[in-house]
Amino acid sequence: MLVANKSDGERLSLGERWEKNDLIEIRLREKFHCPECGEEVVMKLGSKKIWHFSHLAGGSCQFEYDRESEYHLSGKLKLYNWLKRQGINPKLEHFDQQMKQKPDIAFEFQNKKYAIEFQCSVIPAEIFEKRTQTYFDHGVIPIWVAAESLIKRKTNHVASINNFLYLFIRRPGDSWNIPAFCPITDQFINLHGAIPITSRKTITNFEVQSLNQLSVEELLNPTEKPFAFLKTWQTENQRLKSRYLTSPRAWQNPFLKELYRNHLSLLTLPSEIGLPVHSSPNIETPSFIWQTYLYLDVFRQYQKGDIIYYSRIRSAFDKRLRRREIKLRILPVAGQRDHWYALAEYVFLLTKVSYLERIDSGTVKVLREIIIPNSIDEQIIAEANFFTKYQNEITESIFQ
Repeated sequence: MLVANKSDGERLSLGERWEKNDLIEIRLREKFHCPECGEEVVMKLGSKKIWHFSHLAGGSCQFEYDRESEYHLSGKLKLYNWLKRQGINPKLEHFDQQMKQKPDIAFEFQNKKYAIEFQCSVIPAEIFEKRTQTYFDHGVIPIWVAAESLIKRKTNHVASINNFLYLFIRRPGDSWNIPAFCPITDQFINLHGAIPITSRKTITNFEVQSLNQLSVEELLNPTEKPFAFLKTWQTENQRLKSRYLTSPRAWQNPFLKELYRNHLSLLTLPSEIGLPVHSSPNIETPSFIWQTYLYLDVFRQYQKGDIIYYSRIRSAFDKRLRRREIKLRILPVAGQRDHWYALAEYVFLLTKVSYLERIDSGTVKVLREIIIPNSIDEQIIAEANFFTKYQNEITESIFQ
């Protein structure tokens, strides 16, 4: 940790500018204590590691800050000094007695309170969620900044984002964003947008900036960066479907078995099934699976001219949820929206691609049948034509 209390209770922060000789002199005449547990800590002023405080051997502090890596100490110190250079008065490792939490950095900007947590290692989701909710309950906006080492970039627009990293995702305005930082290169990485393909693989737009080029406004309210994603979406979904079919345990897959019972093939599903929507990060199950369930349970039951009540669609989705055939994500930083938005957006998109017509807020009308291709070749051609015809509508469903 970088902050400790002196014997008189005054804070001493190693995040400020100090001469080593001055600190050595202070260390000779003072004892230091952990701001949380009150146990004695030692000031360490080595030449290889960042100056910091450490608990004595055998200490029982529940916060366990001694486990902080050099990477973590360096990262939060650089973010702290970056805020100071912008005229902000941040507090480093300030323990809040009301919240009983100590954010890495706390600050106020434009009459709002913020807490930055620079997270370098995986912690239990329950702890992440509890700390996040505590911030919200006390009127503090949490910004979890991931260590760049947690980001696994696959291609220009594809990253591997596991469930832990999805906990970081936020939605300033109405755009998805995951912020990350590397204290080694002083680079800030913004992942703009999130279009999940699988539970991990996600299409996103990487933006890399020097920390000195980034403003606090850009951190708090990053601008949405629309990008071309449809080709990547089509390619990655075809790969995913092929992997499902070639898996050694494909014959045991409940989803594939249900397709077989309904005389459907994964590789000839119609283009209306498996479409990206803005709120899909709320759903862990791949889009082509949960949308296939809606087709089986609802849409194929209706003919051209029939009326479908939205409550019927929602009920079918909810039933699959209860049977655990659709899994959701927990997104504690992202706010109040949930998976029902993704469902509503999908139904709305089906009106934009001329399958449904909106009658009112709870009713749609079927305009045409969904055609099941007779072969893989036919499906490839139909999908190419579909995405060409409706590329603007599909793009608008992501970048609202």
